[in-house]
Amino acid sequence: MSMQAESLDSKALKAMKKAGSYWATEVASHGGFVWEYSTDFKRRRGESKDLPPTTLWVQPPGTPAVGAVFLKAYEVTKDKMYLDAAMAAGKCLATGQLRSGGWGYSIEFDPKHYRYRHQHVSDDHPKWAELSDTTTFDDNNTQSATRFLIELSQHVEDPSIDLALRKALQCFLDAQYKGGKWDGAWSQQYPPPAKGYGALPTFNDNTMSDCVRTMLLAWKVLKKPEYKQSVLRCLDFYLRSQMPSPQAGWAQQYDKDLNPAWARKFEPPAVSGGESSGNVQLLLEMFIEFGDERYLDSAGRALDWYRHSRIGPAEEQGQWARFYEPRTNKPLYFTRTYELVYSDDDLPIHYSFKGSYGVERRMALFEEIAQKGRDYFVKKQPDWKAVMSKLAPEVEKVLQEQDEQGRWVQLVKKSEDVRDDKGRVIRQVEEKTELSMMYSKDFVGKMRTLADYVEASSH
Repeated sequence: MSMQAESLDSKALKAMKKAGSYWATEVASHGGFVWEYSTDFKRRRGESKDLPPTTLWVQPPGTPAVGAVFLKAYEVTKDKMYLDAAMAAGKCLATGQLRSGGWGYSIEFDPKHYRYRHQHVSDDHPKWAELSDTTTFDDNNTQSATRFLIELSQHVEDPSIDLALRKALQCFLDAQYKGGKWDGAWSQQYPPPAKGYGALPTFNDNTMSDCVRTMLLAWKVLKKPEYKQSVLRCLDFYLRSQMPSPQAGWAQQYDKDLNPAWARKFEPPAVSGGESSGNVQLLLEMFIEFGDERYLDSAGRALDWYRHSRIGPAEEQGQWARFYEPRTNKPLYFTRTYELVYSDDDLPIHYSFKGSYGVERRMALFEEIAQKGRDYFVKKQPDWKAVMSKLAPEVEKVLQEQDEQGRWVQLVKKSEDVRDDKGRVIRQVEEKTELSMMYSKDFVGKMRTLADYVEASSH
């Protein structure tokens, strides 16, 4: 009699265990993680340069993202190994929290390389006055860390985690502007700087949407009314700062009169084809959450603007400019020497100046809401069989790509971004040098695919 074939969910469980164990024991440092690693750990990076084992990354897909997928694995398996790994990531974040209540881009455990006023840095450090205490909401840094701690706090009882969470949420409340045209908005940095764009209300890189989702989760889990009020006040800012039709998108950031403002030298005062899409997504989600018709109307007017602002290549595959000139609606671009122009034939390589930006998905969701109504989404329950069917091919691929040590490894050409003799950023690729690399983004994505499948199979 032949033995029964091992089920796919059983294989997924084993793959999760192997990968989770490797990352928790071999990859983690001080409980935290960076973005990418060579398999010999000689190359270890966050956003750019090589980092020592004492430096951990907060910015996604760094420590909060890896910690969150460990927590997800624990929730679907109840295997304490995952909870221990999540707790270690939480402890790393609690230690590296800033005195201002949030986080910067990284956490440092070596006194020689301190950049921020982390909790573990004593006040008598010789360079204390030079260290930054600036919380950043840019790139989902403080938001991702706080959301992870909210979720972690529901599974553990630990004074350091509870304290870090209270301080983080108070930071959100303190950093949110009160009164005037900026009421309810968050800036990119807290405390806001006296000069520069870091003090301006910003939608850049979905900064404010990430703040809203964080405070919404805090309200749902912790039930404090001030968290809900924080969300609603910010949504009022979304409505107040939307540009008038027919150009009904949003700028990346705003001045005191709610006019589009400059940020970095390649981020002009403009209506943004990138950030406006994220705003539409949030408003559609918030309409489903709260039922306020103003959110649906605002999203609809923005999508009308998108329909007549497409730059190609076809109706069924849309592309939009990142920036549109106010009033004329002409696409704006930069050359690699940062001259503001109307043509896209010399774009810098480090930034997205045109793309699909998920706009087609927003349009489809808007139409589905219009056809089915809000109640359909409020009452909607997961179709677990459909989830399994959709994920099964992805799980098979994840299993096939995993090696014996539980890793997902990519062979890539060694490359560096450098400046040429004109000061332009170019990518220098060493064709003859291949690196064997592991990425936190891959680990998080593939572990979540496996965990989602295991969760679906249990229902």
